[in-house]
Amino acid sequence: MMTRFISEESLAAGRPSPLGVQVTNGGANFAVYAPHAIKIELCFFDEFDQQTAINPMPARTGDVWHAHVKNVAPGQRYGYRVHGPFEPTQAYWFNPNKVIIDPYAVEISGPLEFNRHLYAHNVDIPGDIILDEQDNAKHIPKARVPRGEYFEWSAPKPDVPWREVIIYEMHVKGFSMLNPEVPENIRGTYLGVAHPASIAHLKRLGITSVQILPCFAFMPESRLGELGLTNYWGYNPALFLAPEPRYAKEDAVLEFKTMVNALHEASIEVIMDVVYNHTAESGMLGPVITNKGLHARDFFRYHPNNYTHFIDNSGCGNSVNTHHPYSLRLVMDSMRHWVNEYHIDGFRFDLAASLGREAWDYSRNAAFFKAIHQDPMLAQVKLIAEPWDIGRGGYQLGNFPEEWYECNDKFRDTVRSFWKGDLGVTADFATRLMGSNDVFHKGTLHTSASVNYVTYHDGFTLHDLVSYNQRHNKANKEHNIDGHGHNLSYNYGVEGETDNPEIRELRSKQKRNFIATMMLSQGAVHFLGGDEMGRTQQGNNNAYCQDSELSWF
Repeated sequence: MMTRFISEESLAAGRPSPLGVQVTNGGANFAVYAPHAIKIELCFFDEFDQQTAINPMPARTGDVWHAHVKNVAPGQRYGYRVHGPFEPTQAYWFNPNKVIIDPYAVEISGPLEFNRHLYAHNVDIPGDIILDEQDNAKHIPKARVPRGEYFEWSAPKPDVPWREVIIYEMHVKGFSMLNPEVPENIRGTYLGVAHPASIAHLKRLGITSVQILPCFAFMPESRLGELGLTNYWGYNPALFLAPEPRYAKEDAVLEFKTMVNALHEASIEVIMDVVYNHTAESGMLGPVITNKGLHARDFFRYHPNNYTHFIDNSGCGNSVNTHHPYSLRLVMDSMRHWVNEYHIDGFRFDLAASLGREAWDYSRNAAFFKAIHQDPMLAQVKLIAEPWDIGRGGYQLGNFPEEWYECNDKFRDTVRSFWKGDLGVTADFATRLMGSNDVFHKGTLHTSASVNYVTYHDGFTLHDLVSYNQRHNKANKEHNIDGHGHNLSYNYGVEGETDNPEIRELRSKQKRNFIATMMLSQGAVHFLGGDEMGRTQQGNNNAYCQDSELSWF
């Protein structure tokens, strides 16, 4: 199919705000932030990823390029080709041979899979970083113009008081993959979670809130693909506003809403585990998918006056610079999008200390916290911090603003140690049971801001906690050195599974002790999905790359 130009009568300057695509009565407005670009081409694609139309965006206001195109059909696939200097050592990665996904895309045409065409530089030429002239259009999903379909929400948000919260952490795919009561064609999907059999299980447990592992559109790392593995957990986001299409049968937007609505009908809240601290574009020589190809200088953190070295507070190659107004705006717009469009009840922030970093160090008065606090929509939702990252001064437990709850690793470690029988921890155990008031000094709260947990997705399951002394991560193909090495676990005489009835009974008793401790402690309760049925990962305490029965419920 031949590429044509968008006709002059169909193209107008449009508006610089809002960013992304806004559907109008007569077409659609496109706006994208790219302060150092010299030209941006808006490209349309058909369902076979053939480029059908291209035109330079006709207007620029400040650092935003924009255009209005008449008669754009809802669902139209689009992307950007960005012209400018290709100077990677100065954080300029402009390469018009590469289609760039709109950072504000609310839906993409398919899942992101890593491939060599996503690099802006030629990876076949060692040494110098040379512009890659190969087109990537057939190797990258496209953003879609929002379809704006009406969705009838049949239930209000549950709005569970914090003192009553019992969180059930689950992976959307793994939760229903092996459930025989869920139809096979929707197992492992948003619709699988929405199925009455799934809802009935959650209701029987008495949980108030589900916390779903990341559902932003993500991309598995190249290293995992080379090992025959994948990023199962999804902590490698590419886009902040688009739902992950891997978990959809046909329509990720509609089916995600269906899932949330079904849970709300059962009076169950939905808390999203969100990853705003880094993106799938990795480090200096990583792929160029979206933000890196438009505004890398502003979006990521760098060492002072050195654009060849990303600051990596995440351990994933880069750190999003929420100290910059554009990055902060994208994160805030993303949160509002999920609350407004999908009726999300709260967020659990991965490596939340990264979001509270200003020019360098963490501050509980950072712009990120102020922006949420003053927002009338976001100030009403539940906020949970993973209160650390791996950067300088990254451990910030107890140092988040008063309206935030925090994942309490001190509770986890003390409770594990106490029930394992370690000496000298009884006083500390009592402190954890009573809300860890040595850590949390948030005077306006009637109860503790501690999220109390014994097991989380990143670690042993409850069954494995009482069945293994050591991690068994060989399936991850990292020589069993990945995952936490200090688990405070105990196998009670046999490493792994056993037929010994005394050991099995003792393990069951210890599981009940852990659960009872959580339920009786001050603060919110966090329960790892699958622990209720003795789910095992066979001693793997870092199953992030295992999309198999090892991880499924």
